[in-house]
Amino acid sequence: MSKFIKDQVKDIAISGIRQFNQKANDVEGVIRLTLGELDFDTFPHIKEAVYQAAQNNKTRYTPNAGIEELRKKISLRYEHYNMTDIIVTVGTTEGLAIIIKSVIGPGDEVIIPTPGYVGYEPLVHIEGGVVREIDLTTSNFRITKEQLEAAYNENTKAILITNPNNPTGIILNEDEMTTIRDFVLEHDILLIVDEVYSEIDFYGKFRSFSRYKELKDNMLVLDGFSKSHAMTGFRIGYILGDELTIKELLKTHQYTVTSATSISQYAALAAHDDDSTQIMNELRKRREYLCDIFQREQIKCICPEGAFYVFIDISAYSKSSIAFCERLLYRYKVAAIPGESFLGRHADYIRISYAIDMDDLKEAIERLMAFIRERKEKTAT
Repeated sequence: MSKFIKDQVKDIAISGIRQFNQKANDVEGVIRLTLGELDFDTFPHIKEAVYQAAQNNKTRYTPNAGIEELRKKISLRYEHYNMTDIIVTVGTTEGLAIIIKSVIGPGDEVIIPTPGYVGYEPLVHIEGGVVREIDLTTSNFRITKEQLEAAYNENTKAILITNPNNPTGIILNEDEMTTIRDFVLEHDILLIVDEVYSEIDFYGKFRSFSRYKELKDNMLVLDGFSKSHAMTGFRIGYILGDELTIKELLKTHQYTVTSATSISQYAALAAHDDDSTQIMNELRKRREYLCDIFQREQIKCICPEGAFYVFIDISAYSKSSIAFCERLLYRYKVAAIPGESFLGRHADYIRISYAIDMDDLKEAIERLMAFIRERKEKTAT
């Protein structure tokens, strides 16, 4: 029956992140530093909101764009946007999918800085589009005007940015944001910004692109509740854009999923005003622990400004991040993600997630350090 599947779908592979996480299932006693999912339980009042919604029979279709109360709440976060500028989606993943499906056609090119999230390129490829990568490992993981201009051509339709970045945890600075804004306006292309990690910011550096009113006609912003509120299974995200563009995207959203799950939207409504201090304080402890130990052991890595990942340079210990991670998994029972699993396929890096209990994290890092010391000894002889 697979003969009916179009070539663009056959060409893509299952996410390398998911593949490696699946391998870990066969290893007894493994500690996972793999998926981007907080280890915290969803807060009780959010669960209570789900219960109350069900008890009050809020279990029918909602408006296609999402319940008004939630869209109004979301709009209050943004200076230049109203309720009618928002679609509530089935996670930011569906939001991105309907943007790509609505905007990108055969031959259209999308500029994406790398390292980048593995889920972006397949969506573009399925629509017959082309990803034009910018390798940020050559510019200290910062976006430059020269890189943007070198990637641009007459087929460029959009640029897709993740801020804070996955897998590096880097947050765009003011110069980068201005450069991107000017580049988008000069060439009249679409800026797609994935800000799903926006609330996980350790230095208060994050600024949303939504503050640029002049970009409203050339920009779509994605955000959601999965990463910030330990609500991955609720699948609630949203798209922010100018009203006319949102009306067009709503067609694709409607014919794809009809609407986001009703009770999940009420959960998001309960979560919206939450203070993330508790989660941030715990993540900060883990981040500082990791950055301190890697600095002390002289292991090259990016100490993250946001999100909950550390991107580690393993080039001194292995020529392949896949081989490194497989040895780490089967010999030391620690699961990390090879850099080759991300957009850009950077073989010199691995990503570890510190969205796990501190005791488990410390044990995993002890095992990782033992493995690295072993690799150092072998390369020295």
